Amino acid sequence: MTAAGTFPDAWNEFYKISWIRDQDNAFITMEGITEELSFDFADKDIESIELANGGRVVKRIPMTDESVTMKVYPVDGKLTGDGVVQWFHPQSTDDATQPIAVDNTSARNKHKLVFLWAETLPANATTAPATSKTAYRIQVLNAYMTSYKLNYDDKLMSAEVTFKWAPLDKDASPKKREESTDGTVVLPAVTTPVTSY
Repeated sequence: MTAAGTFPDAWNEFYKISWIRDQDNAFITMEGITEELSFDFADKDIESIELANGGRVVKRIPMTDESVTMKVYPVDGKLTGDGVVQWFHPQSTDDATQPIAVDNTSARNKHKLVFLWAETLPANATTAPATSKTAYRIQVLNAYMTSYKLNYDDKLMSAEVTFKWAPLDKDASPKKREESTDGTVVLPAVTTPVTSY
C-alpha cells in the first residue's frame, strides 16, 4: 500500500502551469509564483423576491463566467514559454523566424490550462505527481486569452495575462475540474485534447 504524503497548511510559493492551443499537440510549461496568480471562479448567486403576503421566494441567478489572471515575464515574441504575444494575437502562420513580427489580429484560440501545486513539483503540470506526495491540480477547458497587458512594474518588463471561460459548455458539461490527492493514489497525467480532461 502506498503511503500518504503530508498536506501543507496552505499551498504557497511556486506552482507549474502548462497550456496548449486547440490546434497544437504539445503543452508549453512555465513556473509561477502563487502570489502573482488570481482566480475569479463563478458565483452562483441568488436573489429573493418579496411576495404580497410578506414572504419571499428565491430566484437563482445563472452561474457567472470564470477567469484567471497571472503575471508573466515575456522576453521574446515566440510561441515558446518565453513569450505570450502570439498566444493573444494568433498569426495566420506561427512566426518562429527571426526577427519575430506579431501583428494585431481579431483571431482567437481556445486553450486548455493546467495548474499544479505539489509537495514535489514534476517537470510540468501535466505529468503525474510523484507517488506518496500530496498535490492539488486545476484543469480548465476551452479558455480564451482575453487580456494581455505589458507593463514595466518593478523596473522589469512583465505582462498581466487573463484567460476566461464559460463554467459549463452548451450541453452543461463542466469546463473546470479541481483535483487533489494525498499521494496514496497518484493524479493521472493530463491528456492533450483541449476539449476533454
